[in-house]
Amino acid sequence: MLALLLLGCLAACQGPLLDQPSKLRETQVFVPPLYTSAASPDGTSWSWDALFWLFGASAEGGRSHARALPFYWRGSDAPFSESSLWFPFYYGRTTPTSKTRFYSLLYGFDDGEYLHTDYVPLLLSYRQVSKTRDAWRSGVGSGLLYDWRHEGPRDDVVLFSLFGLATVLRMEVGYPADGETVPALGRTSSRRVSVGDVLGLVTLFGYDDVGDRREWRVLTLFSNEVMSPIRSWRSRGDDPFVREWLFPLYMNVQDDDGGFSYVGPLWGSFDDRIEGTHTDWWALGLLSRKQSPDGSSWRLLGIPLGG
Repeated sequence: MLALLLLGCLAACQGPLLDQPSKLRETQVFVPPLYTSAASPDGTSWSWDALFWLFGASAEGGRSHARALPFYWRGSDAPFSESSLWFPFYYGRTTPTSKTRFYSLLYGFDDGEYLHTDYVPLLLSYRQVSKTRDAWRSGVGSGLLYDWRHEGPRDDVVLFSLFGLATVLRMEVGYPADGETVPALGRTSSRRVSVGDVLGLVTLFGYDDVGDRREWRVLTLFSNEVMSPIRSWRSRGDDPFVREWLFPLYMNVQDDDGGFSYVGPLWGSFDDRIEGTHTDWWALGLLSRKQSPDGSSWRLLGIPLGG
């Protein structure tokens, strides 16, 4: 009973958005929740509601509203906006700077002052294009299944993302060639690919072609490439920079000053280009041979054998 009284009082209240005091509405019929109506003395401001307020209409100056829920709804606040709904077949909204239309769950668009967006609601798919610059974005499944961002020369593609926490595939192309800390060496852009990334802590496979290096790696831990058990990092051009390994079976590290190679416990070598020496060792270093401009020498268990 209390609820009915409250609803009745609510229905009897005068409209709160009146253009003029002279438009004050007076109740004409009051039988809530079946039917209520009110109007101003001059008839230019009026409203009515029926059947638990599922049906109703009102008008006041440049504003009007009508509804037959849940199938029909229309509202107008000229010259600012006008909206209408024929559920589930059509929805439209128009403002001085934008126009929105949806035709069932098959297709819809929003044409604004700076952006135009097309939708396929059934697939949660969209494509948004900027009207002021070379930029667009498209996605499927609200970006969870597929998300492609384009801005100028840059493209960022993500496949199967769990709210950004984990991604199956991510590709970045067209970003600045020099990356963050290394020179570009004549290239015009960079490329990055990651497969199976989880929270940025674990990446199953990664590929970078950035600045002076070209790198691929398997199972990157904690975003630290050095902790990848399989890694190849080679420089571009004539620079002999190399960092590659298959831990713990193989390693090859080279630069301008020299480097070292390691193949299991069987064989390894050291190069010192500054001193001009080369050292080979076998069986974990039990046997080694050092070559220099003065000749070569052998060692067994660290004991010189001669040269």
